[in-house]
Formats: sequence, C-alpha cells, structure tokens
Amino acid sequence: MATAAELLIPLRPGLVPVPAAGQAGVCRYCHGACDPNYEQCFPCLEAVRSIGAVEILPISMSVDGDLLHRHLRGYKDDRSAQVRGRMSLRLAALVSVFIEHHRSCVGEFDSVVTVPSPGRVAVEAVVRRVRSLVGGYRPALRATGVGSKNELRTDRFEVLRAVQGERVLVLDDTFTRGPTLFSAVGALREAGAVIVGPVVVGRHVQPGWGPSRELLAWLRSRPWDEGRCCRCAGERADAGGML
Repeated sequence: MATAAELLIPLRPGLVPVPAAGQAGVCRYCHGACDPNYEQCFPCLEAVRSIGAVEILPISMSVDGDLLHRHLRGYKDDRSAQVRGRMSLRLAALVSVFIEHHRSCVGEFDSVVTVPSPGRVAVEAVVRRVRSLVGGYRPALRATGVGSKNELRTDRFEVLRAVQGERVLVLDDTFTRGPTLFSAVGALREAGAVIVGPVVVGRHVQPGWGPSRELLAWLRSRPWDEGRCCRCAGERADAGGML
C-alpha cells in the first residue's frame, strides 16, 4: 500500500507555500494578499468585529485554475466517481502529511469538525481517509439554509451536540473570503467550543487581482515544503527583514 508521501507526489506541482503573517501585503489572519497599509484584509476585519479573531492555517495556497484548485473542485463535483476518489485520496495524503509535520502548530484538540454545505459534507470524504484525524471526527454542525453563502451570520449553522469547553479542530477544504467558515466558527464559539486551527487545505487566490499577483510572484518561485507552515516558518518576501 502506498504511503501518504507517495500518494502526494502527483499533487506536489500544484502546491504553493503560504506566506507568514507580520509582513506588508499579507493578511495576519488568512494569509492572503491585502493592502500593504493594513495588517488584515477587509473580510477578516469584519470577522474580528463580529465573532473575534480567526487565525486560519492554510496548508497551501490554491491558485485559481491550477492543479490544487482543480482537485479541490473535482474531488466533490467531477462526474467520474473514480476521479473523485483519486482526488480525495491525494487531498487526504496532503492533510495527513501536513498534520504529521505540524501537529504542534495546529494545537491540541479533542475532536475534528468539518464545515458542511446544505445537503452535503464534501470534505468528510477527505477526513475519513486521514488516519490521524478520523478517530476524532465528530460532526457537530448542520447547515440551516438561512442567509446566503456571502453572509457572515452564525445562524447559518446549527450546533448538533454539546461542545462546551471542547477543543475543536475545524477543517475545511477551501478558504476564499471566509463568510462560511467564519459563520461556522462563530456558531461553535457561541456554543462554548474552543476553536483549534481552523485548518484549510487551500487558501484560494485569484492571480488576476493585483495584490494577489504580486504575492504569487515571489511565492511561486519557492517550493512547497511539508516541513514548513505559515505558523512555524512561513515564506517571507524579504527573509532577513522584520516586515
């Protein structure tokens, strides 16, 4: 049987390292591009004002149209069950390798919770293939259908079980602007959970947007390394500089 590292090989060309916070042009919360005059992007600022700070832990940047992005779409929507299964396995290998190397960066947790959409929990297909997570997988959220996907409102989710005082690792596949993930985190916090992570497989990037294009110009020249993450050794435009 192939190891997680071996299963990850076809996906490696599509992985892009995540920039560290604390430098101009990088949001301190989601690690996406932002106005260099501010330390966070506007959606993350809105989240701070609404539910408190949410410091996202992306495994890789996900460039629109590139290999990782195609996997993050195809694992749940491709017409072929065989393709969906193959993509899910590669994404699970990516999560497994990341958790193996960065358990201390993620933090201690009691359970793993995924973020559902109305009618399905797509990322469950990934979590159930990750040996280090599946034993702690305890679904806790239901999408209520209230509001739209672009709204940050905690009533978009119902908490299905007691989570008071529980350290919950929140896992999702893609982060773009964040209202869905922020809404889920807010609902869990209101129920008393302590949020760990949240870990997202891909931090989505639109290369046509100026700030993102500039960010990708230096990120793409550097290899993704499973031994580094944005919390322990994120990429810096000026490795010797303070900002």
